[in-house]
Amino acid sequence: MKKIALVMDGWKRFFTYAWPSGILQRIKETGEDVNLYIFNSSGDWSMDEDYNVGEYNIYNLPDFADFDGIILDINNIRYADVGMRVIEAVKKSGRPAISIANIVDDFYYVGIDNYAAMQEMIAHLHKKHGCKRFWFVMGPEDNYENQIREQALRDYLLVNEIPYQDEDFYYENYEFKCGFHGFNQLLETHDEAPDAIICANDNIAVGVCEAATEKGYRIPADFCVSGFDNFDKASYFTPQISTVGHIREEVGYCCADVLIRLWAGEHVPRFNHTKAECIYWESCGCQSKLEIDIRKHIKEHILYELETSAFEEQVIALEYELLNCKSVREMSNLIPKCIPSMRCDAMYLVLDDHMNDFRKQKDYYNQRLIHDESFHVQGYPNRMNIEFIYENGKSVNCDDKSIDSLFPTFDYDKGGTDFLFMPLHFRNKTVGYFVIRNAVYLMEKQYLFKVMTVLTSAMENLHEKEKLEYMNQVLADMSIKDAMTGLYNRLGYQELACRLFEKRKREKKNLLIMFVDMDRLKIINDEFGHEYGDTSLKIIARAIQKCCSMDSIPIRMGGDEFLVLYNMMSEEEADRIVKQIRAEVDAEAAMKKLPFELTFSVGCIKTDMNEDKDLDAYVREADEIMYEEKNRKKANRTC
Repeated sequence: MKKIALVMDGWKRFFTYAWPSGILQRIKETGEDVNLYIFNSSGDWSMDEDYNVGEYNIYNLPDFADFDGIILDINNIRYADVGMRVIEAVKKSGRPAISIANIVDDFYYVGIDNYAAMQEMIAHLHKKHGCKRFWFVMGPEDNYENQIREQALRDYLLVNEIPYQDEDFYYENYEFKCGFHGFNQLLETHDEAPDAIICANDNIAVGVCEAATEKGYRIPADFCVSGFDNFDKASYFTPQISTVGHIREEVGYCCADVLIRLWAGEHVPRFNHTKAECIYWESCGCQSKLEIDIRKHIKEHILYELETSAFEEQVIALEYELLNCKSVREMSNLIPKCIPSMRCDAMYLVLDDHMNDFRKQKDYYNQRLIHDESFHVQGYPNRMNIEFIYENGKSVNCDDKSIDSLFPTFDYDKGGTDFLFMPLHFRNKTVGYFVIRNAVYLMEKQYLFKVMTVLTSAMENLHEKEKLEYMNQVLADMSIKDAMTGLYNRLGYQELACRLFEKRKREKKNLLIMFVDMDRLKIINDEFGHEYGDTSLKIIARAIQKCCSMDSIPIRMGGDEFLVLYNMMSEEEADRIVKQIRAEVDAEAAMKKLPFELTFSVGCIKTDMNEDKDLDAYVREADEIMYEEKNRKKANRTC
């Protein structure tokens, strides 16, 4: 089974789904055993740089060497260095690569001939309508397609000796507002209106027409306007916008065809152009022969509005349900339940295990774990958890299921299948990714962006809530913990040990009480210094804590005295724990090369909850037993 990687940016755009749609169409026509893997970001749609970093990190997920062919649509990436990193990673893989609508060294090119199409448009305005004075409202200056379209215009003006100046060009983006802003600014800087305004796309052209109408101009009576791309708004706007039409799916179709031919050992030219056609409509004074079915368009618009309204109600319901979720898995299970519109074969949620850190540390706070929230900013962890799997209409158990690479987890034995990979992040912190199998329908309907936004927001709120609960736990912990050793202090004894004793007394369940006292602390402090004394106390405390069970309570009673409450155990088990603590102390003392022998004395006593005795009484008895051992050591000590 061959694999194609498709890297795209800006999937919130209306027509991005056309690339995978065309690719899959060609794969299914040929019957080739090929699957498509789409790595999609929406980094071009936010001014928040940290958010964009999180989006673009999805490009670091695939190892391109795992694929048989790679297709790049990265013209809209906001940052040049991100695009260059993707290109370098693809080149390093050594796999055949195609760049859509952008020339990259050593890559095949697929796209319309922007240069020829734009030259044909300006030639029509010049020769057919006699236009000699032009304004140009263009897209982003650093966008490749915009640069090619602009170069075609400048070359035509130069060859035909039509005067122009740089002030005739306005640059912004590909949106409606660009046309609106561009017209008003050019009007301010010029003495009179031009013969024609050429726009980089139809969105811009509509903006120009609206701004011109507000100023009292009539199109095309006062000047002509042209667009590019043949969006619906071009043919259904008043006036209809003269534009350049092309079937977007043909780009994806051609990309797949190039790779299939390369795999077959055929010679393929480096540059591969899909068809484009200039369509001359009312905005330049022409009447197109194309039939426009207004009623059909209105019907489709009504149905789309109804479908969108139903979907938005589902999203509102999803947001409400997510508020009550106590885990990411609960959230994930709600998506197919609340969004029946998401018709797809399978969904997967893959997360960095750091998502669970605060919950783990809150549950086991008595271990005094130290949290380092080290989510990745670049790249992904070597191993991640599959938190949620939804296949064939039902959730699948994924407990303890981890992943260290995309394959074989996302291998699939049926050709013509697509997998869409989307980033999950809290601004620049990558927390995982979401995978949908056979998702082209969802990309076309524009549902995914809203669903992913709602899910990510809910996950971040849950994470922050767990973080707050953990920090509150830590703050509460600080009052009952000994600062030097991390064990519970005297207040912890009152709050936890006494409470546990009373609970066990009511339940008639006995406890084992262990009293530990470090030997010769005063002598160590006097002869070697208090630093050695503190180190010794910490070594004993660490050994006690390491040998404690999760339900035991270790306490530093003060000075060199320690107390541990265990659930009831046999004498053999108690002896084993004491030996284990001594072994841990000996090992660390040897490692630190202490200039003295580090020892301690122990007294253990079992409670009898049928007796009328409190915890303090048992502690005194354990203390007395401990002193018997200490006195025996003194009697046997020679120095």
